[in-house]
Amino acid sequence: MMNRFRKWLYKPKDNVLNIINQIMDVCIPQDRAPRDFCVKFPEEIRHDNLAGQLWFGAECLAAGSIIMNRELESMAMRPLAKELTRSLEDVRGVLRDQALRDLNTYTEKMREALRHFDVLFAEFELSYVSAMVPVKSPREYYVQQEVIVLFCETVERALDFGYLTQDMIDDYEPALMFTIPRLAIVW
Repeated sequence: MMNRFRKWLYKPKDNVLNIINQIMDVCIPQDRAPRDFCVKFPEEIRHDNLAGQLWFGAECLAAGSIIMNRELESMAMRPLAKELTRSLEDVRGVLRDQALRDLNTYTEKMREALRHFDVLFAEFELSYVSAMVPVKSPREYYVQQEVIVLFCETVERALDFGYLTQDMIDDYEPALMFTIPRLAIVW
């Protein structure tokens, strides 16, 4: 029941943000804020109504609420949340005015409002999600990639020396879970 209520609560916000994203894709495609950080988010966080939840979170923080058990993070994000909600209202106002005039032109005022909102939303998204769930740092990703490369090279070398067989790898031999890290350490 609660999930159904959440979907109902965030749905209008998602629709508004989806429309704004579509407009930004057309109006400022080259000026969009980078969102490479989203790959760092856990799978359970990345879903369709994340934007609506972020908007709701920004409104709550701007109004003075505190994220449960995250008082310091909430206070640190509050100015950004206030600026984001103010920027969203500016964008909605500019889009409303533009819709009453000419739908086929994009004024510089509209472009600037969209750019500013996009940067703030990306910044808030990273801050808010990082406060809610552990997000790996670039250093942690680098170390993880180094370990992956080490294990791949170890497997390749072990195959060359005959320590492992391709059949063991293809059959997901359970002993490999212990063998590969040990071989990597020895190597």
